[in-house]
Amino acid sequence: MQDLLAVYRASVRARRLDERLSSLAHAGRIGAHPDARGFEPSLAAVVLALRPDDAVFPGLREHAAALVRGLPIADYVAHAFGTAEGPTHGHAAPAMLASRALRVGPPSGLLSNHLTHAAGHAWAGKLRRDDVVTLALFGEAAADAGEFHTAVNFAGATRAPIVFVCRTDRTGASGLPRPVERVIDKAVAYGVEAAEAPAHDVAGVHAALTRALARARSGEGPTLLEIVRTDPACPIESLRDALIAAGVWDSTQDFALHRDTTLEIEAAVRAAMAAAPPARASLFEHVFAALGPQLEAQQRALLDAPSGAPVAARRENES
Repeated sequence: MQDLLAVYRASVRARRLDERLSSLAHAGRIGAHPDARGFEPSLAAVVLALRPDDAVFPGLREHAAALVRGLPIADYVAHAFGTAEGPTHGHAAPAMLASRALRVGPPSGLLSNHLTHAAGHAWAGKLRRDDVVTLALFGEAAADAGEFHTAVNFAGATRAPIVFVCRTDRTGASGLPRPVERVIDKAVAYGVEAAEAPAHDVAGVHAALTRALARARSGEGPTLLEIVRTDPACPIESLRDALIAAGVWDSTQDFALHRDTTLEIEAAVRAAMAAAPPARASLFEHVFAALGPQLEAQQRALLDAPSGAPVAARRENES
């Protein structure tokens, strides 16, 4: 039950942050925020099963993974606003936050590009003989892209220590057509172990991921785990009701969790709104190991131009 309590707390934090950032995006205060509601408990369950040294490569709608790994809400909000205080200093688009310290890889805006990166990361760990596993998260739409097949094929051929976790929504609540095929059926072509777990069974999801992690660590290769949501009911409310029925949670604790999370988020939003934008010089920082002549010229032109003025850098070797 302690694991389920940790899953519930993480799910509430992710949901409240999702709701607040979605409202800010709709109001035009931040550039965008991909709605991630509906799979929070199952996502929290799989990420909590990891060891601290394991790596996770989330997709656009899995920001809950970074929160579970320990990313402060204030950092995520600052990143969403693109402020100078944000971890990426305005370089990455909203929802594309990575953290080397927390071993969270960068999401991709192209559905499945991060899967090939995750497979490569897992293979590198195997070559180094590190006792780590890579977790790759994605939605069912990504399984129709070529990069999905490339990543799973490569992982299967190299027996890389990786677990691919697919979120499949069969409720029809999103308004999108319901998937007619199982993603895990694609695993057999690549010699990859396949497993399925219902999203509403949080303990079952955690157990399935734990088995997949054990396989990967023992050198048995990758697993494709499909988490299927068929119940349109809110999974967080269902988990809360189960915890209350078990006597390990109550309405007073639940109110305090929501209150404290809301206060934390609002404090982060106020701080982000008051923060300064990234400095001009940050445009060239943490991008290139060294600047070539053209980039040096662009950097000088940018830094020398008055604030708000258009910048035009002369092209080097221009005929």
